[in-house]
Amino acid sequence: MRINLNPPADATAKNESTTFLMIRFAITYSVFLLIILLLMVHLHRVSTTRSEEDFWNQDQSTFESAVSLLDNNFTTMDSITRQLSMNTKLYHLATMKSTDDNDFYLSGLTMKQSLASYMYSYNELPFSTYFVYLRNSGYIISVNTFNSEQLYYIRNYLSSGANFNEWHDLLNSNLTKDSALYPLSDFMLPESGNAYLYVLNMDVLTYKDIPATVAFHINEQTLRKIFSGVSLGDTGYIIAVDAQDQPVFSLSEDKNTSSEKDLNTLTESVLSLSYDDNNTCVHNDTHIMRIASKTNDWTFYLVQPESIYPSDYQFIFLLILFAAIIGGLIMIFILVRNNMRPILHLDDQLQETLHANTQLIEEAAAIRPVLYDNYLRQLMSGVITTPDELSFIQNYLHLEDPSLHYYVLYGVTYENDPAADTFPNENTSTESSESMKDIIAGLLARYFSYENNLYLCSPKKHIYAVLIPFSGTADEILITLQEKALKFHSELLEEYSIWFFAGIGLSCSFTNIWESYQQAKDAAGYTSKNYIFLPYEMLKKDSHVYYYPAEFSTRLIRSITGGNKSQVIEIFNLIHQENIEERSLPFQLLRFLLTDIRNTLLKARFTYTGESTPQIVEIDTMLSQDELTFRLCEDISIKLCDFFASKSEKNNLIDSIVTYIRENYKNPALCLSKISDEFHISESYFSHMFKENMNVNFSVYLEDLRLTEAAHLIEKGESGINEIALEVGYNNQTSFRRAFKKKYGVTPSSFGVQS
Repeated sequence: MRINLNPPADATAKNESTTFLMIRFAITYSVFLLIILLLMVHLHRVSTTRSEEDFWNQDQSTFESAVSLLDNNFTTMDSITRQLSMNTKLYHLATMKSTDDNDFYLSGLTMKQSLASYMYSYNELPFSTYFVYLRNSGYIISVNTFNSEQLYYIRNYLSSGANFNEWHDLLNSNLTKDSALYPLSDFMLPESGNAYLYVLNMDVLTYKDIPATVAFHINEQTLRKIFSGVSLGDTGYIIAVDAQDQPVFSLSEDKNTSSEKDLNTLTESVLSLSYDDNNTCVHNDTHIMRIASKTNDWTFYLVQPESIYPSDYQFIFLLILFAAIIGGLIMIFILVRNNMRPILHLDDQLQETLHANTQLIEEAAAIRPVLYDNYLRQLMSGVITTPDELSFIQNYLHLEDPSLHYYVLYGVTYENDPAADTFPNENTSTESSESMKDIIAGLLARYFSYENNLYLCSPKKHIYAVLIPFSGTADEILITLQEKALKFHSELLEEYSIWFFAGIGLSCSFTNIWESYQQAKDAAGYTSKNYIFLPYEMLKKDSHVYYYPAEFSTRLIRSITGGNKSQVIEIFNLIHQENIEERSLPFQLLRFLLTDIRNTLLKARFTYTGESTPQIVEIDTMLSQDELTFRLCEDISIKLCDFFASKSEKNNLIDSIVTYIRENYKNPALCLSKISDEFHISESYFSHMFKENMNVNFSVYLEDLRLTEAAHLIEKGESGINEIALEVGYNNQTSFRRAFKKKYGVTPSSFGVQS
């Protein structure tokens, strides 16, 4: 035995190919990894930018909410002042200049109690207390005291009385303005904390001449609580500036920024900057927002360091990026090392997928002709009666264009028999090969396709019915179809020794394809060797035979029972055209035709087996007449059609009414008129229709429904008799007991005992 230890040439080539593939894979995966990393960096930058924008937008929204809340509080303080201005006692007290009168003190004490009631009504506001300064008398009224301004100052501010004159000037300054906010840092002990005095001049705020000032004591801690949702960081602050660009107050984490010098410096810094359309500005690693007050002329500025935006996840991202690089390199190594295994596995999966896809396409292609054939059979046999079904088939066949008209070509194939002088009928043909059927279908598709679709069905063996859509002049299309049919016959005869005899019906709309099919079938029955293609319009109508095929009878019955009046009229027009206009039937044959039509109408009539109605009685009377006319038969068919259509509508209506009654029978207001109004019908029609369909009067039906439910509730024993009567729709207890005894023979209470 000879063993060749050298590797074969194809193995060497395969190894070289594998190495080349490994290098290609490595490069491809590396490029792919690089793209992913770049994409990660880009997405990180985009997400960081968007996250930062969302952060500052959220911060701005919080700031706006806080400013709006403060505005609302100031508005409420204004409202309190206006309410006080309407107090006649306060007005009288404020205008008094002498304090020697006992009435002055009595009025002051009375007013002090009134102020307490306002305090309780607005306990959610940011001020801790408030007082009214009477400028004429120099007295102050608060919730707890009625004293001179100096005594009030000593008790509530600096007990030493220091800076009293400045405080007095503060209350009497800016008498032309309606409101102002003053810091109280110079009038309070350091350990008391910062506070502000919101002063409202009643002279300016109201139309009355009231020499009084209302002052609200606001702690800085209260202001901080309002702006607690706003993040300031270590160096951030909030500052409010009035219309004259003077600072009003400020809030910050740094306690040393509240001096007048610091406030002026901060104010100048924020006013000197330029702001964008969103009223924001970024300057020296500081993010600044401004919002105008809607209550007064103040402008609020929020200054925040950029560092408050959380950036801890930047380090996490770098770790993830580094891990992605290491993991990507490891993955590239694994993929390159095992490249052939996944490739082969993927190739197997691809082949399986392609095979499954091919099978799916073949199955879909096999099912589609079956559906086409089934729908075309229904169209040509005329079994479709509803417009919805007809519209669905039209859309499925892609024949939605309303400008299209249709011909139906009905063809029969025969094997060539030179010895035969005539041709057998379709049932005696000898062709049996399925392959030949496919060949004929292929040739038909080449000659009679419309937009690459052949609308072909085969009702029987060797018979081919082709639906031919067209747009244009019917006569020109008919000539073209005749030329195609002759060429098709010649090719079929020369190549396969098969004759093809075809008839074609009149052009029609989509709804009357069955009519053209019947005409094409009739025309095909008159073809011969000399006339292998015959249009229906060229037939010589025999006046000794009337035209009423079984398909017409079946179609007429379906149209009548389906309530399709337009189809019924179309069928009668066709019968009239075929027998009276074109054949001019003699009287005796016309009587036979009318008798067959009456038999058809009788079949349609007796599909209804329900109770006799006036419409049915009228129809039966018309059908029993001895002397029939074509017009009489048409009238009978239309009346039958209307009867079946109305019967269907009535059934739907009565079902809806019964459902409505069962859902609302517990309503005491439910009655004949209410239901008539609900369904937009007259009371007499509703009463008659209900009795006709339910075999019971409406009132009896409703009472029986209520009493049945009442008996069920009494058996359960969970409610009293009076409660049950009300629950089932009886307002009158006597009526309920009388009706219950009439139905069950015992009173409701006795029925409950028996149960």
